[in-house]
Amino acid sequence: MMVFVPVGKASLFIVVHLVLVLLTIFFSFLGSASASAEEAAALFKWKSFSNRGNPMLTSWILQPNGANSSNNISKDIASPCNWYGVTCINGSVNKLNLQESSMNGTLYNFPFSSLPNLEYLDMSLNKLSGSIPPQISNHSKLIDLHLQGNEFSNEIPHEIGRLKNLQTLYLHFNSLTGSIPEEIGQLRFLSELDMSFNNLRGPIPSELGYLYNLEYVDMGYNNLSGPIPPEISNLTSLDFLNLSGNNLSGLIPPSLGNLSNLFNLLLGRNQLSGSIPKELGNLMALDRLTVSDNLLTGSIPPTLCNLSHLEYLYLDGNNLSGHLPQGLCQSGVLNFLVVRHNMFTGPIPRGLNNCSSLQRASFSRNQFTGKLSEMFGVFCPKTLELMDLSNNNFYGELSANWGRCQNLITLRIAQNNISV
Repeated sequence: MMVFVPVGKASLFIVVHLVLVLLTIFFSFLGSASASAEEAAALFKWKSFSNRGNPMLTSWILQPNGANSSNNISKDIASPCNWYGVTCINGSVNKLNLQESSMNGTLYNFPFSSLPNLEYLDMSLNKLSGSIPPQISNHSKLIDLHLQGNEFSNEIPHEIGRLKNLQTLYLHFNSLTGSIPEEIGQLRFLSELDMSFNNLRGPIPSELGYLYNLEYVDMGYNNLSGPIPPEISNLTSLDFLNLSGNNLSGLIPPSLGNLSNLFNLLLGRNQLSGSIPKELGNLMALDRLTVSDNLLTGSIPPTLCNLSHLEYLYLDGNNLSGHLPQGLCQSGVLNFLVVRHNMFTGPIPRGLNNCSSLQRASFSRNQFTGKLSEMFGVFCPKTLELMDLSNNNFYGELSANWGRCQNLITLRIAQNNISV
């Protein structure tokens, strides 16, 4: 005899809803397992092309026992989520950290299209070569791309502008050539950009000025040419700017003085001309200013004395002239003062006698004059390690007070009219 228990509409709804939820979870699990297996197979295939014997990738196997036993991909393939350098979310690869992992070969066969949820890719400090393939732009979710310290060559693909969510892009220490693609200006969320130590040429694209979230820019030591685009002054979040070691020409844009958060401004070893803009005195957060080895003329603007956090000032290797401002060290934090190889005249400012923070000072190969004992007669900060006064027009006797400088390692006075 069978007994039927009546089920109310509310109870029936709950039962049906529970069944639907369980079915959703079940099929999601199957889908996740299938996706995970496909990602594992794609990564394993790439490993087999050029990194088969890599000892760092011994965990990259398709089946825990090392061999396939059936044609069921979801059953036979191990999840990549337990592999070296792989991190997953919901069973899908979202992070690959293969930094310094003895990787070689190229990225030509890398399964970009098979990793739809990849957000972080770090293959830095390896021996990868060849081009950066345009297919890298398939990763619309990519936030961090670190390819520095490899042997990549050829041009940066224009398709890189499709990585709309990218926040950090590290390409430094490679052999990249060609120009910087203007599509870089489409990476509106980018906060850190490093392309230094490559063979990039051509101008700095003005489109860089659209990247309002940039905080760090390093394009140093390439073959970039043309002027510094004034649009860089739009990057008001910028705290680090390095353009040193290029062939940049023209004036230093006065509008760089708008970068109120700038901590380091490095423009050395270029062909920049004209004077040092007085507007740089507005960079109140500045810790390091380098304009050495350019074609700069004129005098040091007194506004630089307002930089209360300035610790490193490199003005050497230019055609600067005039007297040094009296207040160069009025902040009391200046550590390095390098003005050698210019055409400065007059005496060393007496205000430097109060520069108790000074570690290294180089005044060599200028036209400074004055009686040395009067300028540095009692100058001996505890921090001082190097003082270079050579190749000037100083005269008089060398003060015995220099012997009291306990940390002084180097004192250069050659090619003056100084008696010891």
